[in-house]
Parts: sequence; structure tokens; C-alpha cells
Amino acid sequence: MKRLIATALALLLLSWGVSLRAPTASQHQIFHGGTIRTMAGDQTVEAVYVRDGVIIATGSKAEIEALAPWNTKRVNLLGGTLVPGLIEPHTHPLASAQLGAAVDVSGVSHASREEIIETLRRAASQRGLTPWIIAFGWDPAMLDPLPPPGLAELDAIAPERPMIILTQMMHEAFANSAALAAAGLGSTSPDPENGQFERDADGNLTGRLIEISAIGQVMAAMPQAGDAALNLLLNLQYDAYARAGYTTIGAASLVGNARDPLALVHGVASQPRAPVNTVLYTAPARRDHALELWAGQDANTSLAGVKIWMDGSPFIGGAALAEPYQRSHFTQDVLSLAPDWRGTLNYSQDAANALVLEAQRGGYQIAIHAQGEAAIEMALNAIEAAQTAAPDPMLHHRLEHLALITPAQIERAARLGVSLGFFVDHVWFYGHILPDLVGPDRTARYMPVGDAFASGAVITLHGDHPATPIDPMRTLATAIERQPRQGGELIGPDQRLNTQQALEAMTINAARQLELEAEIGTIEPGKRADFTWLARDPLSLDAGDLRQLEVRGTWVAGRPVDTRMITLRHAGLVLRAIWSSLTT
Repeated sequence: MKRLIATALALLLLSWGVSLRAPTASQHQIFHGGTIRTMAGDQTVEAVYVRDGVIIATGSKAEIEALAPWNTKRVNLLGGTLVPGLIEPHTHPLASAQLGAAVDVSGVSHASREEIIETLRRAASQRGLTPWIIAFGWDPAMLDPLPPPGLAELDAIAPERPMIILTQMMHEAFANSAALAAAGLGSTSPDPENGQFERDADGNLTGRLIEISAIGQVMAAMPQAGDAALNLLLNLQYDAYARAGYTTIGAASLVGNARDPLALVHGVASQPRAPVNTVLYTAPARRDHALELWAGQDANTSLAGVKIWMDGSPFIGGAALAEPYQRSHFTQDVLSLAPDWRGTLNYSQDAANALVLEAQRGGYQIAIHAQGEAAIEMALNAIEAAQTAAPDPMLHHRLEHLALITPAQIERAARLGVSLGFFVDHVWFYGHILPDLVGPDRTARYMPVGDAFASGAVITLHGDHPATPIDPMRTLATAIERQPRQGGELIGPDQRLNTQQALEAMTINAARQLELEAEIGTIEPGKRADFTWLARDPLSLDAGDLRQLEVRGTWVAGRPVDTRMITLRHAGLVLRAIWSSLTT
């Protein structure tokens, strides 16, 4: 019976084969018929000539036509705009792939706590990819009121099946008793390094898991989906990046649950027709294994360095601030933060110095998650100490997210050659709650991208998926407008970027941050033909129209990326996943 099902599926796929086959690249191509923004300054050109995936020349249509042989394929932009391939420098592809298949309990798709609980009840009555119920998107900062789920409440929803609910920023989760038991946790279990299993007044576990290490300890007990199923999900995730307009991603540590995450992602990323290029930053503990797979840089994959978390998320009180969090209903009653709470650092200064110095001596770039001023200061101290002890003028480290970086810290980062990556989507999704979280004065300087651009440092924008949905146009528009999704006053209007700057942050600046400036980031001769085709010129649009801007297609090294929802490759992956489930 199993073989009969698989044979029938194979015949169906063969009948679809011609229409679902991916487009092929041409040796010679001319792109014309629209606006071509090179991002080498504000230059525009009429046409681009590409040979064997490399940009050969840019200029007027007549100049480019004179260079091309008879068999050149011409790509008409139909009045649209061609820009260098958009770059997402900080994302989590494996976690995004897996959580895309999780139960959605986000404030984007639910209007009340009652709706979320009903969604969880339905999920508990249905079969999923594993026996566990994994939910994602619980977010009291987006949906108020949203009191945290208690252990008894979760046990009533799923008395026997393990259940874990991840918050939107993934620095906090809630587990039921079955999940805690599956992970071997009890009242005497020690807290993990840089994490916490919350306990009540009697010392019993409440089910609340604080920070990534605590969440990971519970998630590790979850039965893994089969490699074929994970491979399918990850391929679909890569397609989603391309469909959104990205041609290169920076995988900022492989957060997720898989038998061998590094091998799994490398297998997808290194495919000859991979939809996007992948630059990896791995956790320090996985560096040696990453070297085995990723060290040999090729056109699709490369290993840049390591990623560490200096503090946590501000939306659970995890960002390490210089001054206490604001005292408000949100911080007191929703987050349950103690008076004068400033968050905590994950390392001592000596430990942070040692981690960064090790990377410096090995020639590895280090990407440091740092949200609060205290965490940013510790990171800058560690970088300066490493550059003093083992100078390497060609090595430029990065700081990530930077919610409350100060002007003095921005200037120090610029002096040290440290690039600054801003998670500006905080302003869109959480701008309405910032005054209750950090007060009006710090809200006014939250995500100070404008000051950072003025400093001369390399500035980038990212979405940190799955913490936010993939949408580069939303990210660009937010950096330009700084308008919260729920309306109200602009957040730090003096920190707005213009459209040219925002595009630079996601093209040439992102290429510089990933140390790929010689290969991508601008449309110039000698660089790889990585392009994003937009329906309109973003510099002609206001922020509202920019959010709706259509991505018509992408090219990676001159190869048109197949961004259709259903392709022959998808069908083959589905078939393998189904066959694997039938034979195991």
C-alpha cells in the first residue's frame, strides 16, 4: 500500500514536470526597461550587462547593447526598479522554518487571550508533526491584557501531551507539566547557565522558562521531526526569503531543534540552485563542527564567525539597562519586574573578554546580541581589549539589535570599526508599549539609527526572524517613518532615515557587515549579479506605499530564482517527506 501511494504521487509529479520546472540562467543577459539603482551612491543607469553570473558593465542602453553578443537574453524590467539583491544580515532560518509549522498564537492573528486559549485547545485535540504541541507568538507587549498562562491552565488544556508556548522574541516560554517531566525537570533541578526555571514561593516549578538556555533544555527533550520533513520546511523557508526579495542572509546562530542543525542547514544552503546565499555565525560551542562543513567558502555558503548573547529581550525585562525599567502597569503587573530592575548580563566582563579575544585570535568575526546600555558597554569593552591584545585591522566585529545604544557608545563603535545592526521593527510592533517599558526619555532615543548613520559607522537593518514576520519593505518603511503599528506618536522622529539610507542599510552596508563588499551590495562591474526586482522605485514612494511595494523577482549570480509557491523541486521534497513518514 505504501509503495502504491508513493508510485501514484510520483506519476502525478511527472505529469506536472514541464510546467513546474525551474527557469534556467542565460550566459549573457541585459537588464533594461526600468530604473536601475546601483547603490554606488545615488547613481542610476539604463542597463546592465551580465555574463556568467558576473556584472560586466553598466551604462546607457546603447553602450550596453554594443557589448552584448547575438545570443544575449534581454530582461525587460517593465518600468520597475532593479536594486542590488537585498541582504538580511541577522535571521534564524532553522527556527523560522520550524516555528512556521508551529501553532500561531500571535497578537497579529488574535484579538484576545480567549482566542489564543481556544487556538491552543484546538491544537491539543489535533495531531502535529511531533507528539508535542509547540505554539509560537505569545506576546503581552503586543496584546494587552495577556496574563501569562499558569501551569494548571496548561495542564488542563493538554493533560498528557507535552506543550510549550514560545513568546514572540523567543527569550521566554511556558511549559506544561508533561513537557517539564519529559525534560527531566523538577523542583531540585538547577538553573542552566544564563537562564532560569521560574519557581513559586514553595520552590516548585511554575512552567515559565526564562532565556534561551532554559528553553533549549526543555526543547531538547522534544522528539525531532524526521530529516526529510525538516529538509522540506527549511527549503520552504529559503524560498520565503527569496520571495520577499532577499538574495543573501546572515544566519545569526542556528536556533532550532534538529539532529544536526549545522549539517541540515548546510545541505539546503549549499544546493547548486539555492534561493539565497547564506553567511553563518555559529554558537561558540559549535564552532569546530561548523568548520568541518562551512569553512570552505563557495558562492552559496560561508562561515563568518560566532554569535553570543550579552543580554536578553527588553520585552521580558532581559535587556541589561544602565537605569531601571520604568515602573508601570506593564512592568509591574504583566512582566512582574522587581523595583529598580535593570536586567542582567549573561557574562562577567572577564568572560566576555575571553570569548571575544578567542574569536579575534582565530580571525573570526563575532556578532554580539546587546540590547541595553550595560550590555553594549560590556561588548565594546571586550572588543577594544581584543583589538589591543591581538590587533587585526581587517577584522570588524558587529553589535546586534541595540535598543538603547547611547551617542557615546555609537561614537566608540565607529572608532573601533564595529558595525551596528538595528532591529528597528521594535518601533513598528512595540512602539506603543515603549513608554511603559523604558519611560518617555529613553523611548525618544530608542533604536537611534539616525545618530548611528551620522557617526560614519556601518549601519544595517534586520528583522531577526522569526521574532518578526519576513518583510523587508516593512523594515525599510519603519526606519523611514518610525510610526508604531498601533498608531500614536512617532518614536524618535529625529532618528528617521531617508529612503536612500535605508536601502544602503540593506544592500551595500549589509554586504560590508558580512565582509562581502567585494562581491555583492552594489550593481558594479566585477560583482556578482545578485539583483532584486521591485515593481516601483522605492525612492519615489512614501512610507505607506513602500510597505505595499511588490517584489517581482530575484536573481542570484545571474540565475533567476524560482519564487513560485509550487515547483517541481517542492513536489520532490514533499514526496520524499511523505515516503519517509510512510517507511518509518
